[in-house]
Amino acid sequence: MDILVIATKYSFFVGFAGMAAATLYFIIERNSLAPEYRTTATLAAVVTFVAAVHYQAMKVAVGTDPSVDSIANFPTEIRYIDWIITTPLLLVKFPTLLRLGNTGKSLLTRLVTADIVMIGTGYFGETSINRADGATALGWIMFAISMSAWFYILYLLYTNVSQAARTESDAIRDGLKSMRTFILVGWAIYPLGYFITLFAGGVEVQVIRELVYNVADLVNKVGFGLVAVMAAKKMSDMKLHEPASA
Repeated sequence: MDILVIATKYSFFVGFAGMAAATLYFIIERNSLAPEYRTTATLAAVVTFVAAVHYQAMKVAVGTDPSVDSIANFPTEIRYIDWIITTPLLLVKFPTLLRLGNTGKSLLTRLVTADIVMIGTGYFGETSINRADGATALGWIMFAISMSAWFYILYLLYTNVSQAARTESDAIRDGLKSMRTFILVGWAIYPLGYFITLFAGGVEVQVIRELVYNVADLVNKVGFGLVAVMAAKKMSDMKLHEPASA
């Protein structure tokens, strides 16, 4: 148990370092992109910067000692404040990379609304479980609503976004497919961390949950941003080498 606690606590330090390094990388890469694609890198940098700020607060809260008490009293609010800011920004990258303009406002509104529902209900459910040290009726209900919102986000990405991407280049389509996979597979890690608390109580489960969340954050925020920026970089390179119009 001591090894798991220490690993979880230091994962907050890894999370902070990873988010900070990614922010610097995205800022540097932004200048290498064509003007119309720089917003993608800006959004990626904002996401990881916000996450780095929150990981700094969380790593201070948990400390580095082998005691499990700081995780038992983990400030869940910080985690969800981070998610309510960063996850909508991740979804904004889809219409931004597609350069949908005004036509993307409806899609963006639906994506962000579903995301806020997903995060908000997840927070109320998780805090209910934490207080009871185990599954609660509210925890199950909020889990069901949160999962429904996530499924709706996936529906939009696999229908509206896919349709909008048909006229785009292979680089953009490949990037969008990879980003969509992060929402499908990468985001599935979060409900997995929540789900285990519905079947087992105790501080050991909380420790595992926070470790799972930290790994998921690195994968989804840094990895997602890298995929989006690489797609924008490919498009920028193609634009640079386009033959000049007569």
